[in-house]
Amino acid sequence: MTKTLIKVEKILDFYDVPQLFIGRDNFDTLYLSLLYSDSPECKYTGIRISNSRLGEFLSGKIELRKIMLYPETEGEYFDIIMKNSEFCIDSEIKAPLTEDKLPAEGYSFCADEKENVTINIPVSDRGLLMDIVKKFGWACMY
Repeated sequence: MTKTLIKVEKILDFYDVPQLFIGRDNFDTLYLSLLYSDSPECKYTGIRISNSRLGEFLSGKIELRKIMLYPETEGEYFDIIMKNSEFCIDSEIKAPLTEDKLPAEGYSFCADEKENVTINIPVSDRGLLMDIVKKFGWACMY
């Protein structure tokens, strides 16, 4: 398996190093990654995740453990490592996951505040607006 670079889009939990983050690869595939080891290098359990499922997690409707135990693509887990401040997929992990690679029960994410961003885009760049909505899943009002 060739190494696929993951760009961190949002860190959801941080303590010395990112504990839980959302990332994207070069094909715009979303990954949710959870730290399971930080010595000698940071290693994460990663899964592919859709915008809708990620939205359920971010709104607190579904627990992280359930997402990790039942990924949308059954049995598809990735070992993601951090080297030189870059994250990349190192290999696939065999299912089922061992307990050390899973989050504790009851971990739900609930953002303290909603993020609102206003962007003024000229009508001539309407295609750019559609790209932004597609990539970030933003709700837009005209």
